Amino acid sequence: MPTTVLLCDTPDEVARFQYHLLREHDLEVEVTTDAFRGVEAAVRSRPDVIVSELTLEGLGGAELVKRFLASSPASRFVAHTVVRDPVRVTEVLAAGASGYVLKADPVEDSLRAIRAASTGAVTLSGQVAGLLSTELARAVSRSHELETELVALRHDVAQGSTAKADFLANISHELRTPVTVAKGIGYVLKNPAVPDEERNEFLGQLTASLDKLMGIVDELITLSELERGTFELSLVETDLAPLVRHAIDEVRMRYPGIPIAAKVSDGLLCIADGPRLGSVVRELLDNACRYSPFGRAVELVARDLAEGVTVMVTDRGEGLDRAVAARAFEQPFSTGEGVLHKEKSGVGTGLHLARQLVVEHGGVMWVDPLPGGGTRASFCIPHRRGERIEAPPAHVA
Repeated sequence: MPTTVLLCDTPDEVARFQYHLLREHDLEVEVTTDAFRGVEAAVRSRPDVIVSELTLEGLGGAELVKRFLASSPASRFVAHTVVRDPVRVTEVLAAGASGYVLKADPVEDSLRAIRAASTGAVTLSGQVAGLLSTELARAVSRSHELETELVALRHDVAQGSTAKADFLANISHELRTPVTVAKGIGYVLKNPAVPDEERNEFLGQLTASLDKLMGIVDELITLSELERGTFELSLVETDLAPLVRHAIDEVRMRYPGIPIAAKVSDGLLCIADGPRLGSVVRELLDNACRYSPFGRAVELVARDLAEGVTVMVTDRGEGLDRAVAARAFEQPFSTGEGVLHKEKSGVGTGLHLARQLVVEHGGVMWVDPLPGGGTRASFCIPHRRGERIEAPPAHVA
């Protein structure tokens, strides 16, 4: 008994393909050049196989397949099309198609797909199978990439959560100390019998505690502005030399037991927000002094290089591992606990914030552990507005 075939395509393609179908004596062919009339013909004739282009006007793709099969559930559908999109192939097969052949394939492939569909088999031409194989390989590769990215993302989220938990613990300690001192001094100053000399000393301690609190608050506000993208620098031509010397004087007063050996060149001119870069120098010096053994000198060198103004701060303490420094650069609440003593750690925002401020200036900051112990933290700021430094200068030793 011959296989009945309903062919639905453009007039030119119907004429071309019908010629080949009529030469096959086991096929009875009915043709139509309109998708909607094709559906009506399917309802009337209930063909064994429906062969159709997927890009007919008014109805196409997976929806065309569904319409044909809903109209004639016992029929099999074979796509005979110019559409080479692997996504469309999967959509059409998912809609119930039993075959997918490209018009660029040999006619024999199309005839083979029609006969296979009439027996209930599913057939793809060689080119279509190749398209799906390539797409599947790409999908598997992308799946592996996404799995790797997901693992890294989970790791980053876990590290971020741990860092924030550490930050809450650190900041509670950092805030509690000056607040406790301020409360105690406030209680003492209520006593009118306190001598003026002691009162002035207590007031100095109170001011220092409040300054520390304000410093923490200022750091958090700046970090928040950087995260939101609302942070702005006040960039003007600046000589960093006086700012660096002032930062050295401030840190010396804070750490009288740690000598600071400084070499600061005159005329360190660049386009910068001076107060912000002054805070970066203070942060690097504060870190160096905090982790240096008592009596061991911290070295600071500030000079003008071809790449820009460069400041290097070297301590002879326990040293800061590159991975710990990188984490501190990237995560705003990292204190480097893998190397440093808990009792020495601060809030954990300083190194991250310092690096962010340098980057906002178009500069770079980097940290080098020293072979003999200790750490050298450096940054470089470009001379002119709009310039950016992509890598540390090669001649900074």
